[in-house]
Amino acid sequence: MLRDVPGGRTASSGTYFASIQMLRGVAALMVVLFHLVNAEVVHGRGPSLLAGSLAEYGYGGVDLFFVISGFVMTTVMPGRYGSFAGALTFLARRGLRILPLYWVFTTLIVLLLLVRPTALDASHHDKSILASYLLLPQPVLPILQVGWTLIYEAFFYVMMALAIAVLPERRIPAFFAAWAIGLLAMQFIPGESPAWLVVSSPMGWEFIAGALIGIYWQRVSVRGAAGFIIAGCIGFALSYTLLQAQYVQSGHAPLARTIAFGLPSALLVLGLVRWESAGRRLSLGVFHTIGNASYSIYLSHLFVLSVGARVWSGSGWNQEAWQHGMFILVMMVACTAGGIICYRWVEKPLLAACSAGVRLLPRVAQAA
Repeated sequence: MLRDVPGGRTASSGTYFASIQMLRGVAALMVVLFHLVNAEVVHGRGPSLLAGSLAEYGYGGVDLFFVISGFVMTTVMPGRYGSFAGALTFLARRGLRILPLYWVFTTLIVLLLLVRPTALDASHHDKSILASYLLLPQPVLPILQVGWTLIYEAFFYVMMALAIAVLPERRIPAFFAAWAIGLLAMQFIPGESPAWLVVSSPMGWEFIAGALIGIYWQRVSVRGAAGFIIAGCIGFALSYTLLQAQYVQSGHAPLARTIAFGLPSALLVLGLVRWESAGRRLSLGVFHTIGNASYSIYLSHLFVLSVGARVWSGSGWNQEAWQHGMFILVMMVACTAGGIICYRWVEKPLLAACSAGVRLLPRVAQAA
């Protein structure tokens, strides 16, 4: 979901991981497809093409994002552990990376609610605006629904910052192992508070897995990389059967989804990174652009879907199967294009402006 160094390079090695960009693009498109299921069912009048299909499990793209996030966090941190100042810098950079664009889209919804309170469903009136902006856990989804994943990311970043602040680099693997064991124990402790559900979520294992891959991927045999890639692909294919058997719908049952999508995601990340590091370059094509814009696609696609689905519903071209197919194709293209435009004209300039502002703060303070 998140890029840390321009061009997808890790700060520690300068290595460009085209595979990570490709996986970001794939994950973003999986989430778009998942939300298209409901849009087609609600606004279509013909036979649904997505309901009951693999598209219902496109939310697995979030699990892939979590693994990628953990991988990126540890690949950019070597040599920076054991420093309280380093931990604060890490949190500041993470906040600068995810919050500005998230706040822009959250503000759009808040303004819409102020102008037309009936424009959105009634559930929005039960959500805390302050908690939504600060990424604090709450009993319902935040104002921008997809922001729930950023609440988890924020928690992962806090845990990472604690490790950076107090531990030497050689202790970091033990920290992640202890965290993983602690998560296992938490699965047997009942709790329903929003904060507890985040802290104890099995999806934390996905971030941990990615982080450990970021530390140890170079120790994996290149000859075994293809096996990990194949196993990851098979794992994703089998996930549909597993989740159908568990009657899991709409991304619930975190343990089931972690097993179904977290493990295959980890295998794919490990296999593709190791494969690519051995000189097997991937042909990305459009996925490089989509990967770059994945965060913008992720945050903006519900806006595009909402408008597009209403237009489609009012057009009358929502009766036949082929019309449903055209709607799906057009919306996938529109959501992707909208995200790329947002990345080019909103996300990048916003990040540049915020970064410039942060660099100016010490000078302003000194002048004062």
